[in-house]
Amino acid sequence: MVNANSQDTVKVASDLTPDQLAELDYNNGLAALKKNESSTAVELFTKALAAKPNFDKALANRAIAYTNLKKHSLALADINSAIVINPQNPEFYFNKGLIFYSLNQNDSQQVALDKCLKINPSHPEACYYKGIAFYDTKDYDKSIEFLTKAISANPKYVYAYNDRASVKRAKGDYAGAIADYEKAISIDNTLAFIHNNLGSVYRLSKNYIKAAEAYSKALQIDPTYLVAINNRGSVHFENNNLNAAQTDFEAVLKKDPKNSFAYNNLSSIAIKNKDYKKAKDMATRAIESDSKNGPAYYNRGIARQMLREEAECCADWKKALELGVTGAKQFINSSCLD
Repeated sequence: MVNANSQDTVKVASDLTPDQLAELDYNNGLAALKKNESSTAVELFTKALAAKPNFDKALANRAIAYTNLKKHSLALADINSAIVINPQNPEFYFNKGLIFYSLNQNDSQQVALDKCLKINPSHPEACYYKGIAFYDTKDYDKSIEFLTKAISANPKYVYAYNDRASVKRAKGDYAGAIADYEKAISIDNTLAFIHNNLGSVYRLSKNYIKAAEAYSKALQIDPTYLVAINNRGSVHFENNNLNAAQTDFEAVLKKDPKNSFAYNNLSSIAIKNKDYKKAKDMATRAIESDSKNGPAYYNRGIARQMLREEAECCADWKKALELGVTGAKQFINSSCLD
């Protein structure tokens, strides 16, 4: 026996106009896009466009789906078609900016964002991405200006607070950075990376207790967040709490046995403890995991000097200097003849 309700559903669907069918497929496409099902979204937006060829919003959102799939030429074709249909929609220019952002074409991204802001000067996402672009070029004042505009347009814009804090940190305004990170956390307390960032600025301020608390909060949210474990270990090390530091670095290595930073941090602890054989071994393991870890060559040089391996320590310091560890130059000048 056929279910009567299913017959009614089919009958109602068959009575939809092409525009209504297009809207149905479009809304389903949006739902797929929100679930990161970009291939499905492309199919649904394409169906919507078959029923309604000048459906500008379907074109613009299919462009987003194509961008997610790294099909950038198709994305650009769609967004340009949407702009031709509706050249006064600021979202279309913003979407075009995101495509260029994905392509690392910064100049083209800025042109698109500027067109978006010409139509809607308080577009929060466009202001945010302008702020990020200025941060990347180290124009910190301009970056803060646009991130502040993003926050004014959307006072709960967590990422704008987080990134404005990072800009302030880069400018040396640690108090301002702390205030912005804490504001971001007050809006959304579940983002581990913001707690980690807050810990880092407390660490720069040498407030080691607050720094450790912030890193610990990040780890409560995400116990697998190795960066926060490493950072908390570094804070313990700087605060001369070597046992706690060693516990953290060893915890990192249990989860990531090839973590070069953790090995080198253990090398630093061994140097402080005057266990130069262990310091050399840990630094060597760090180098084996990452041959460009300059501080590991620096540490191994110190350990080798104390173990009377003069030629080897000079080779390590020269490599460290080559990799940007300027402190190695002093050791080279004082201990290496050639």
